[in-house]
Amino acid sequence: MTFASVILASIATNFSGVITFEREGLPFYFLKDGSGSNWRIEKVEGVPAHVGDFVEVKGEKEFSSKPRLKTREIVLKKGSDRAVVAPVEVTIAELFDAVMPHGNPAWYGGVYTTEGLLRDINRRQNSTQLLVGDGERNIQVDMPWALDVALPDDFVVGATVRVTGALAYTSIENLEEGKFARIENLELIPMTGDDVKIVNRAPPPPFWTMRKIRTVFAVAGFIFLLMFIWVVTLRKMLRRKMRELAESIRARETTRIEADASRRERLRLAADLHDGFQQYLAGAMFRLKAARNYLPKEAVKSAEQLEKVHEALQHTQNGLRSTLWAMNEESEGPESLMGLFAFVARRMPHWEGIVEIKSEGEERAVARNYCGSLLLVVQEAVANAIHHGKATKVEVLIHFSEDEIVLSVVDNGTGFDVEEVSSLSGHYGLKTMERRISELGGTMKIESSPGAGTRVVMRI
Repeated sequence: MTFASVILASIATNFSGVITFEREGLPFYFLKDGSGSNWRIEKVEGVPAHVGDFVEVKGEKEFSSKPRLKTREIVLKKGSDRAVVAPVEVTIAELFDAVMPHGNPAWYGGVYTTEGLLRDINRRQNSTQLLVGDGERNIQVDMPWALDVALPDDFVVGATVRVTGALAYTSIENLEEGKFARIENLELIPMTGDDVKIVNRAPPPPFWTMRKIRTVFAVAGFIFLLMFIWVVTLRKMLRRKMRELAESIRARETTRIEADASRRERLRLAADLHDGFQQYLAGAMFRLKAARNYLPKEAVKSAEQLEKVHEALQHTQNGLRSTLWAMNEESEGPESLMGLFAFVARRMPHWEGIVEIKSEGEERAVARNYCGSLLLVVQEAVANAIHHGKATKVEVLIHFSEDEIVLSVVDNGTGFDVEEVSSLSGHYGLKTMERRISELGGTMKIESSPGAGTRVVMRI
């Protein structure tokens, strides 16, 4: 069609023909006239024309190289037999060869059937766009499936489809200058969803798709990163533990060396006190006793004073003897508190069958100087129970907890009045026990009454 013929065709015109394409929702028909040309004609409201109807149309041809009519009137002719024009079987390659690159009015609006590979599905609000291809060439298929319509199960990318529809295309034209741009979109418009059928189902997708490969690499990389972080963290923890272990070993070794040195020093001091100060005390007490014997009978007050001095020296000698005993036992005995008490009990023959030592809770480490002080306190409490209280059963219980150590000494002896004994000036044993516990930061409580035994509770 030349430029002049396009201009001539733009005037008012009328012709007759058979409607070859009609779809609900679209504002146009396609019509084949008596000369075999296909026209795109606008629908007229109130005229129910359908495919196969023989009609007469009046209107103006659009100013375009495509056979398109702006319809003013559609008249259904009598005797219409609704003869449907059979679609033309073509290939996608034939469509492209006939129409490209600048269009072909003889093919525009014709109804064709072709096959191709379904390459893409694009759902829209009121329609569904398919991309059907053959080799490197693709045509667009505009399906009447709204977004809320479910697609058939087999309708997936990769299937081979058979499409029947009217051919349309879009292009940019400048008729005044006689310029025609390349066609941008080649399209088949089916009348119904039944005009697209599955010829061959899509083959099952390969197991190792690029997406799965990327996912596997991503997961493997993430796991490797976690393992790397775990190994680095483990190495840091291991190094820290090794440093802590080394420091702990050095600390234990230092403590052991210091404990050995302290033990040797205690043994040396005990030997010096025993061989020196202890002997001096014994000599002084012997001389006091001799001096008292030389006093005349009437020197009663002098004799009383000398007796008090003798008692004080005797108390000092007893305290020194107990201290020397504890220093020796502490130095020779085991490191743990319970082990030390059991060790001492075995070396005290007069405790056998009378004294029972027990513990509660999980034993924890106790400083060596605390062990020695507690040993002296327990030795004094047991001695009081046996010698003064005439006890036949003494129970020593040590309770360990996270916050404190509770040491109790309970006997079945004769007991005594606690307030009366505490007020006596010469009762050094209980005061010494209380002083030792106080120096350790603890408290001591004595519960007793005549004939009811004694209970001494120390909390540290």
